[in-house]
Amino acid sequence: MRIATSTIYDNQTASIDNLVAQQQQYGAELSSGKHLNAPSDDPTQISQDLSVRTSIAQENQAAQNIQNASSQLTTVDGALSSLSDIMQSARSLAVQAGAGVINASQRQALANQVDGLLQATIGLANTKYAGKYVFAGSANPTAAPVTANGQPVTSVSFNGNLASQTEQLYNGQSVSTSVSVQQAFNFKSPDGSPDIFQTLMTLRDTIAKGTVTSESANGVNKANTAFSAGPVPPAQAINTAGLLKTALAPDANGNVNVSITSPQAPGGVTIAIPATSTVPAIVAAINAQTGATGVSASFDYKQQRLILSSASGNFQITDVPSAGAPTAGNFVEAFGLQGQADLTTDASRQLGDIDRATQSLLNARATVGGTLQSLTALGNAVGSQAVNDTKVQSGIEDADIAKVISQFSQTQTALQAAYGTTTRLESKTLFDYLQ
Repeated sequence: MRIATSTIYDNQTASIDNLVAQQQQYGAELSSGKHLNAPSDDPTQISQDLSVRTSIAQENQAAQNIQNASSQLTTVDGALSSLSDIMQSARSLAVQAGAGVINASQRQALANQVDGLLQATIGLANTKYAGKYVFAGSANPTAAPVTANGQPVTSVSFNGNLASQTEQLYNGQSVSTSVSVQQAFNFKSPDGSPDIFQTLMTLRDTIAKGTVTSESANGVNKANTAFSAGPVPPAQAINTAGLLKTALAPDANGNVNVSITSPQAPGGVTIAIPATSTVPAIVAAINAQTGATGVSASFDYKQQRLILSSASGNFQITDVPSAGAPTAGNFVEAFGLQGQADLTTDASRQLGDIDRATQSLLNARATVGGTLQSLTALGNAVGSQAVNDTKVQSGIEDADIAKVISQFSQTQTALQAAYGTTTRLESKTLFDYLQ
């Protein structure tokens, strides 16, 4: 039989190459601690490994999104907490102003404190997180959404919208990361009640100017009805059946006349109001006597409230009969007015506006708290799933170090033997094979 030495050398070289490749693979596993370092390492496992890696990446992104949402909501909650403190301070100042007789300098000091609370409130309305104004809704304006008008502030402008901001989590899930300016500040409230900005401005002006008002305690209309200023729809008479919450009871002559007594009119001025009058006619009749009484009237058609105000001091409004009528009508009752209007009564009445606005922001804070709790639970669930998937990934990718060390040692021994054999073979000549 013919023996070709080249065949022997080729076989030996191939064996050595295989052993070197195995040794390099085991060495890579030992240095990285991973069984899978490249797709070619174990093609049967790579598909499952890639799937698990994708899941872990999605879960890590979801955890980051949840953390971002939680951080923004924590910022919102902090702003609402500060706003709640402001409203409590405003309530305390209103109580002080209405506690008794205070002089002009004391009133101004209290008014200045309220104005400071107003400035702080505007600042909170412009709270930012990660470069976004949290109460601006989905508008995402580049400038502060709430700006003050006038000095002192007489109104505020808002260039956002009433939507809530949201954060995309994963798998199509999203969560609200803020509350709207309406929820937090009672801005453009559906029930027409004043927002926090207007409440503080009104309280400040009431205290500073000593302006007193007698205002309908609530809307004077029945549910699902409303008085109109006209002309479309036309203004309705105040005695129209089904409009007033408290039915009108005019005197024997069909009137609901009132008398206003004030420092300008200590003897009282009677204002004739036929029961067939419309709201605009009532306002006009009272304002026609403002020069004599110092009291002016307006009607808030959104809130359906009649408002009488005076900057010249306390005043009284009482029902009186028209000439020849034995009993008076019930105008004061029907329109929910306070018969005695003074600073104490007025400041106390404003407590209701403060409390309504405070309740709105407390509801908003409860919403934020509930969302934060839900995010915490979701974050825990996502974190647990990521941990489980990481364990699966580890089972697929991680090397059995003890086993790999043994395999590396065996390969190294075999490689050394192969090198030794090859060296001995290379020293043989033709004559060695012929013998």
